[in-house]
Amino acid sequence: MILALSGTGVSDGIAVGRIHLLSRGELELPEYHVEGDEIDTQVHRLEAASRSSERALEDMERDLSGDTRGPASDLLQMHRMMIRDDALVGEAIARIRADGINAEWALDRQAAALRRQFEQMEDEYLALRREDLDQVVGLLQRELRQAGSGLLAERTPAALDGTVVLAESLSPAEVVLLQQRGVAGLITEHGGPWSHSAILARAYGIPTVMAVRRAMRVLREGEPVIIDSHYSAVLATRDESLHAHYGDKLKLVARKRRQLARFLAEPDRTRDGRRFRLFGNAEQVPEIERCVIAGVTGIGLMRTEFLFSGDEVPDEQRQYEAFRDALAALDGRPLTIRTLDAGGDKLPASLTRFAGPNPALGLRGVRMSLALSELFENQLRAILRASQHGPVRVLLPMLTRLDELSAARERIAAVRQQLEGEGVAVDPELQIGGMIETPAAALQAERFAASLDFLSIGTNDLVQYVLAVDRQDERVSHLFDPASRAVIDLIAGVVEGAARHQRPVQVCGEMAGDPRYVALLMGLGVREFSMPPGQLAAVKAALTGLDAAACHDEVEAFLREDESDTVGALLDRLASGAPRRAPGRTTGRSPGRRTSR
Repeated sequence: MILALSGTGVSDGIAVGRIHLLSRGELELPEYHVEGDEIDTQVHRLEAASRSSERALEDMERDLSGDTRGPASDLLQMHRMMIRDDALVGEAIARIRADGINAEWALDRQAAALRRQFEQMEDEYLALRREDLDQVVGLLQRELRQAGSGLLAERTPAALDGTVVLAESLSPAEVVLLQQRGVAGLITEHGGPWSHSAILARAYGIPTVMAVRRAMRVLREGEPVIIDSHYSAVLATRDESLHAHYGDKLKLVARKRRQLARFLAEPDRTRDGRRFRLFGNAEQVPEIERCVIAGVTGIGLMRTEFLFSGDEVPDEQRQYEAFRDALAALDGRPLTIRTLDAGGDKLPASLTRFAGPNPALGLRGVRMSLALSELFENQLRAILRASQHGPVRVLLPMLTRLDELSAARERIAAVRQQLEGEGVAVDPELQIGGMIETPAAALQAERFAASLDFLSIGTNDLVQYVLAVDRQDERVSHLFDPASRAVIDLIAGVVEGAARHQRPVQVCGEMAGDPRYVALLMGLGVREFSMPPGQLAAVKAALTGLDAAACHDEVEAFLREDESDTVGALLDRLASGAPRRAPGRTTGRSPGRRTSR
């Protein structure tokens, strides 16, 4: 007998194992009035719960390693920031004092008030942040009931090899813990493909199916299950033949990974001889070293937010040393350093005082850098000083206006002059690029390209802003579609605009690391791809097998003739390996120079 459940496959792969139910249990949240000294006692309880929650998240972050450190660190820091936010804990403490109620009750009241505010806000982004709020409040409530993350670590088996964890939902911190314990697969009743937990599951390569309704009711502890996330399926069965079948598939997947790794040694050319360049997304030296071993051209995206993860804004020297060490690991390969991309859902703890009412559309990216001149100057000094140790490219995030770019360039020029006046050598060939991740920047790509050395398309934010969809909210995450016609048209326009000024275009969002999209991007004229090191082999294998000119013809014809809202049909044809090719087409045409649209 086979019980088949369906959900949403958010991290591709197969897992075979036995169920471990991760039940948080119903917390009993007492509600009672307090007075006198008991008020201070309740305040101290909530403050202590906040500190212990933060420490638990810090401990998890400290234990992170490998190429997944970046996204996991970002998410853990964001939850720490929410704990520190006065709007939650600070206001809950105020309720204890004003209303004379215990800590659990005050926190619950304040969380309910914030949820109501979110729901009433016209801004969809903020209104859909309830998932993170609920996870943070849950962590604090468990700490108050002394059943917090410490107990989670204690009640989770030390070794989860061969185990599929089933939970109602998972926070990023819980995904980190389960990955560290070696979990084979994840099933949740809630969550979507672009939730924070899903992003981490993909980064860790954990086969995961989310939104499996009522799974906690029908699956039992220790029950053997199979996750086939490609088909968004969970199969509960003791059928030995089916388990043997999937056991064979697992071996096949492992063999395929080994085969893909061989492509890393192949030349960076498509089947018809078109050159491309692979870059890595990395922050820490170990990640960079993995990229170098994989044969990357350089680092296409070094985020700098991790430097701001502490309580204090890092000084110039600390940043300089981080960039210098990264360049040393690259041994002459270029390092693309993105200036602080704070704001939105990734405001570092040291900058929480700059949080605004609408973070996705507020003070973030280059806007924040321009507003905080001392912070920006310190970072630029660190970057330009590091350029004496190897080739550096400066990447400006969240551009929307040309005058922002002009102002940023003026700051860079001023810092260069200042350093040279101090006798510090600065790379005379230092390049300046811009992130194209807003519709405004995409629509003005040609004008931006005229003043930049290269463009880098951040597809994650670009899709979010073009479609007005928060990818982390399961209610609308199905609408977050990188293959949307509107997104693809914009990317095509960016490539075309950049080509008019002979500027290279790099894609560094998740599309670049997804083999399903590389033929489409190649057909659009993209020749530079930047991704985490774990995705390099699969993308390299996909690219080397392409006929670039045929991809171009297929994409060109589709966009010219088809009126669909998405390019799903085009992706299917490209994946079939038999794209059409115009008679007489040569392979020497300049990439990105589209003949017609």
